[in-house]
Amino acid sequence: MRTCPRGPGLVTATEASGHRGTEEAEDTDGAVSARDGKHRSWPRRHWLVVLVVVALVSGTAGIATGLLLKSPADLAASAEAPTPSLITADVDERVLVDSFEIDTELVSEQTISVGPNGQAQQGGDSDKESDDDAGAGATSGSGSTTAVVTKVPVSVGDTVSAGAVVLELSGRPIIALKGDIPSYRDLAPGASGPDVTQLQQALVAQGLLSDSAVDGTYGSATSAAVSQLYSYLGYTAASTDGGSGEDAKALRNARAAVRQAQDAVTAAEQEEGPTSADSTSLTTARAELADAQADLADTEARIGVVLPRSEVVFVPEGSATVLSVSGQVGREAQQAVVSLGSGDLVLRGKTVAGQAAELRVGATANVDALGDGAACSVTALDAADSGRTQVTVGCDTDLDPAALAGTVTARLIRESTGTSVLCVPIGAVSERADGTTTVITLTGTDTLTRVDLTRATFGDMTSGSWFFVGVVRLGWWLWGTNPVGGRVMVCEPVCS
Repeated sequence: MRTCPRGPGLVTATEASGHRGTEEAEDTDGAVSARDGKHRSWPRRHWLVVLVVVALVSGTAGIATGLLLKSPADLAASAEAPTPSLITADVDERVLVDSFEIDTELVSEQTISVGPNGQAQQGGDSDKESDDDAGAGATSGSGSTTAVVTKVPVSVGDTVSAGAVVLELSGRPIIALKGDIPSYRDLAPGASGPDVTQLQQALVAQGLLSDSAVDGTYGSATSAAVSQLYSYLGYTAASTDGGSGEDAKALRNARAAVRQAQDAVTAAEQEEGPTSADSTSLTTARAELADAQADLADTEARIGVVLPRSEVVFVPEGSATVLSVSGQVGREAQQAVVSLGSGDLVLRGKTVAGQAAELRVGATANVDALGDGAACSVTALDAADSGRTQVTVGCDTDLDPAALAGTVTARLIRESTGTSVLCVPIGAVSERADGTTTVITLTGTDTLTRVDLTRATFGDMTSGSWFFVGVVRLGWWLWGTNPVGGRVMVCEPVCS
């Protein structure tokens, strides 16, 4: 076989393969050594972090333990009473006011509650009557026993004039008329009295009756005028027979009896002749005619139009202001639906008698709901129920029922200094066993001076002298002229 000489740089395939295997082995050994080195370095770093965390935790626990543990000296020091310090208060300048608040409602000098039983009237100085006085159970001219609100033609704040409908219940109107006497009975033909006179005068004011017909007796003229009033308002007036027709029948029968008796008299006169005026038959006929005419007059007097008490409300001045409306159309009227006010509007509330003991008529009253421009004062103090006092507050501005609906808070001023005065908390005032009063003033940071004070009555100011005025319920004492200093020591820290 012929062989080729090998030159430099030439190797056999076997040699080449052997060299590559050797090189690969060397590379593999190097890689394993590198990985082993990494695995050996990781635990060392891990344990270093753990040691740092343990050191931090141990240090924190040591500091906390040091804070909690105290030496006997520290414990004794903490158990000792704190170093005494002065409790002082500023000498203040203010208007001292002794006041209290009450809840009030807007009412008038005369309040009229309107409901299914007519009107319930409250005078200016009496306690407010229960709305039940104008409550359910009344029968209207239509004869119903359950009143249902069918129309409310007024709103809060409206002015109701005489001749207007205030409320409609079960289709029947409640009409406002001028008068001072509350409606208390049905007015029907034949009735008489001051309330009938009042009705007639109200009908005259409406142009429905002449002055000459005002006689205090409910007759045919008055009945006709009432009927016209109802017709003008769009209603039919109630009648004495309740609409059954019995009145008309009785009237027809009475008139027929008169005509029959008149015919009998005429026949007797013709039979006996003009010269037999004293005959028995003619005398009898004339007596029967007189009786028939009397029966007719009686029938005419007792039948006709009725004004039920539940369908009229008399207002003293001919007009009234609507203070409240509580009913809704479609609901039963169990009590008063509309409240009317006649006369000046006022705020009225009640308080315990002891609280109002030192309150006087003319005392100032502040009503936030009216703003700063309104000037109000107590106008009346009257005994009320359960030992309470009824307080009436009047104002110099018009009171709007719509704006003051519901409860209105009034602050009543029992006493006031009127102007700013020097004062200190009552805790700064002390009293000796002999009754003299003193206050301790603070000058600088540590100079205390006890000053004797002259006690006087509220509002008694003596120029140039020291004194306090005791107003214990305020929690303050009033200081007169010549202030002692800027601060005083408070014996008992009750300054408010």
